[in-house]
Amino acid sequence: MMHDDRLALPPKGKCFDAELVADLEARYCGAADAGNRAIFSVGPQRWYALRVPPQREDQAEAWLLRRGVYAFHPVLSRRSVQHGRVREYQRRYLPGYVFARFPGDPLEHLVAGTPFILGALCRSSGHWGILRPQGLRAIYAMRKIDAASEEARKAVRRRQLLHPGDRALFHTGPFAEFPCEVIEIKADGGAKVRLQLFGREILADASDGALTPLHKTD
Repeated sequence: MMHDDRLALPPKGKCFDAELVADLEARYCGAADAGNRAIFSVGPQRWYALRVPPQREDQAEAWLLRRGVYAFHPVLSRRSVQHGRVREYQRRYLPGYVFARFPGDPLEHLVAGTPFILGALCRSSGHWGILRPQGLRAIYAMRKIDAASEEARKAVRRRQLLHPGDRALFHTGPFAEFPCEVIEIKADGGAKVRLQLFGREILADASDGALTPLHKTD
């Protein structure tokens, strides 16, 4: 089994779980809070770190987007290969938080009065803390470092499992998801492999970490 962690952000403007959000609004929000009631007043555009209940990041984003507030939560997109089949899912990098860009001053009592949002990170005064752009960049950089370190460790483990004659699967690059046979493990890194492309057998070089060993029964 192979795992591949990749950075991912929700596409701008995409509304997650819109039907679920509408249903929960009808059940738990008052009539005045349902629909697209404004949740911010005239003011400067600013970012805030909102706290949300467990597993409610997507619903919080959808609720905010319906009201004109762009929001996202950092995730690592994880690819798993089992028996030659590729499955992709996402792991929350900072669970319990959604980062929201309000076009004006947030109406805190309305935002925190939903079943999707508990509040926000606050200053010592108790007021919502405003996130600076460099803070958001730091979060993204931290995720990149973690993902790169994890990928490097996995590349070493995968390389140790490969031997000439083994069957393997490309999981990155132009041959992603193509099966191949390992011909040679290079001393300076990577491997030479044989694969079928458009009905023809070709030789190709694979970088460290690009291949995942397949079980002998695959």
